[in-house]
Amino acid sequence: MLVLAAVLGVLFVIGVRLFPVYMDYYSVRSIMGEVAHSPNIGSKTYWQVWNAINTRLDINSIDDIHRDNFKMNTVGNETTLTISYEVRRHLLANIDGLIIFKHSVHYEHTSSGD
Repeated sequence: MLVLAAVLGVLFVIGVRLFPVYMDYYSVRSIMGEVAHSPNIGSKTYWQVWNAINTRLDINSIDDIHRDNFKMNTVGNETTLTISYEVRRHLLANIDGLIIFKHSVHYEHTSSGD
């Protein structure tokens, strides 16, 4: 019974330490969706899109993402925004957890007359 309590305690501690990391990831997904659906996004440059994302990251106190983690790729009439990043968190004693996240959103360029 004591072993079960110890295992559950360890799992609880790990869960508590990783929960904020996953909450940040879901905020990042939401931010990217907002930016991809914002008005006139198709006419924005890389820097304008990054600034829109970075402003929202700052508002949400998400510090694990930097400009190096953001990519914008345009092919024809479609643009893909991709954020890929790693988060390392201390779990127990000398054990760290490395979590790798990657999320992409797509949007099409529309003419101003639509």
